[in-house]
Amino acid sequence: MKKLGKLTGMLVLSFILIVSLAACGNSNSASSGDQTSTKSDKKTTITFGFWGTAQDLKVYQEAAASISQKYPNIELKIKQYPSSDQFWNTLPGEIAAGVAPDFIKITNEGAYEYIKKGLFTPLDDLIKPAGVDMSIYTPSVTDVWKVDGKQYGIPNSSTPAMFFINEDMWKKAGLGAYPTTWDEVEAAAKKLTNKDHYGIAINIDAYHITNYVKSYGGGWGNGKTINSDQNVQALQKIFDMYKEGVAVTPKSLGYGWDGEVFSNKKAAMTTGGYWYKGFLKDAAPDLKYVALPVPKGTTNGSTMISDAYVVLKDAKDKQAALQAAAYLTNEKTQTDFIKLGNNSAVASLTSKFFEENPEFKAVEPALQYSTDFGYPEETKKFKDELVNEIEASVLGGSNKSPKEVLDGIQQQFK
Repeated sequence: MKKLGKLTGMLVLSFILIVSLAACGNSNSASSGDQTSTKSDKKTTITFGFWGTAQDLKVYQEAAASISQKYPNIELKIKQYPSSDQFWNTLPGEIAAGVAPDFIKITNEGAYEYIKKGLFTPLDDLIKPAGVDMSIYTPSVTDVWKVDGKQYGIPNSSTPAMFFINEDMWKKAGLGAYPTTWDEVEAAAKKLTNKDHYGIAINIDAYHITNYVKSYGGGWGNGKTINSDQNVQALQKIFDMYKEGVAVTPKSLGYGWDGEVFSNKKAAMTTGGYWYKGFLKDAAPDLKYVALPVPKGTTNGSTMISDAYVVLKDAKDKQAALQAAAYLTNEKTQTDFIKLGNNSAVASLTSKFFEENPEFKAVEPALQYSTDFGYPEETKKFKDELVNEIEASVLGGSNKSPKEVLDGIQQQFK
């Protein structure tokens, strides 16, 4: 997955500074910070920030061009960040400087800690005045964006994690049925590995590791079950494939994320998500692939990925920002995203997803068992520790066992 990025100690200090500045600012400008209405006789410029593909940008630009049909007083400007790392590394400074977007799109993978830091606006008191109908969204997805009983996001999508296979490489290797378990993946990876490519890309990133963990019946338990037996078993499978020389991480090849490894045909298999469709359409339009549920370790399990639009705490016009955010879930815009492989959070549109994306049909059963990430509250610290420790073992020669790695991390998140 395109990672949220490793946040350094300086970035953590930036967040502390942001919260402090926001607190000071609110004491002197409560009226502007708590604005809950827009004036129809005055144009309000709202900025939306996101990172994503060129296809995503096109969809958002079309939505921005049509928003005045419903909200004549709102002018929507789109700000695309080059990558997720750029997004998360730039945003704190923009917030502190008062130049951040009014609302952004964020996934449930990284939202919890930002909400707890107070950087996003609770929407409950704004929803009715803004005329936003929350009943149109799938209730379970809406609930993903509630923290401590408060609504923080307008849900945009909800899709299970996926497992991708290069169809041509698979057939060339003379392999038959596609794998349904990690043991079968491991066996296939040995046959698929040669001088030109590896059998599987395993991005040492919390998203990918979490999908392995869930497929063994494990999970992070919001920090309470980091070193569970199931998690250790999942990590052992990853370590085994690296030890056998059939797995590769993007960093080893000089790539930023797993999609680049896959699109450049340097690995035959990889965990990923719906965003692969839009990315591969541009990066490798001739590549033939199949998308499957995350293979089973000991059980069916994977992450449910949801993104939503959240209004930043210091948005200059929160109600207008909320209205613009809700507008991005209109039928035209959502249908365009469905065509790119993004399952809509709008209940009436979810049936279109597999009709428009038959290549994802095999993943449909995973909608029933995929779950949230369950990261600890100190999400970024956890993800950094997880990545650093696994990289040190797999790439850096620390020789720690999976149990030693997870025991060490667990000690930091009691």
